[in-house]
Amino acid sequence: MRIQKRKKNRFVYGLGICVLLILTWTGVSRAAEEPIQLKLAGSTIKISTFYNGTTLDVTGSVHKDADVVLLVSGPKKDVHLKVKGKVAGILWMNKTDVSLENIPAVYMVYTPAGTGDNLLRPELGIGYKALTGGIAIRPESTDKEFVFAEYVKLMEQSGVYAVHRDAIKYGETSNDQTNFTATLIIPSKMSAGSYRVEAVAIQNGKVLGRTGKELSLELAGLPKTIADLAFGSPLLFGIMAVFIAIATGLIIGVLFKGGGGSH
Repeated sequence: MRIQKRKKNRFVYGLGICVLLILTWTGVSRAAEEPIQLKLAGSTIKISTFYNGTTLDVTGSVHKDADVVLLVSGPKKDVHLKVKGKVAGILWMNKTDVSLENIPAVYMVYTPAGTGDNLLRPELGIGYKALTGGIAIRPESTDKEFVFAEYVKLMEQSGVYAVHRDAIKYGETSNDQTNFTATLIIPSKMSAGSYRVEAVAIQNGKVLGRTGKELSLELAGLPKTIADLAFGSPLLFGIMAVFIAIATGLIIGVLFKGGGGSH
């Protein structure tokens, strides 16, 4: 009986090893078959009192014969703007109201060194021009190209729209996969919310594959407390705001009065 039991244990042990090896080999094979893989150093960024933007490291791998482009985008929203123009050729005034519907609040592109603008193509779904197919600009009579271009310039000034060229670095190649790294810039004007970091593999002018990860920006500390009060207890928040304004006014008055008396 003991001999049979030992043989049975050895059989089970050997079977377990075989299953483990098969699963490991399958996992490696699947990883090798994937045209692109992506990993973020973190999936959540906290916006605290002294937050002034940050950076996020990204790593991954892409097929050795392909290039990779990184996109950071979201969330989509409707934007209402006033277009200014000259009236009677003299005064600059608000001439018309325009709306951009379903446009991302953030759109940043990261490209590898040596590619220039070759990968910024609408048919690949990459670059500013690729956005125009998914948004609506109203009214219909509006000069849509002008409005969109001006909106992009405005967002670029805030840092939430950008094209970062030569920002992706390639590393070693193994099993037909080339490693890559990049550092994403998270600007201070990037509001709390959910965003998507996407990696796109491109080969011979075509998209070979895509993969993405979710990135969350969350309020923390004093900013979170203020936001909770503003939305959860608006009356209390209003009273506090009034008291803070009065106290600030009194302090400034005392300081200026003291300063005036010293001369």
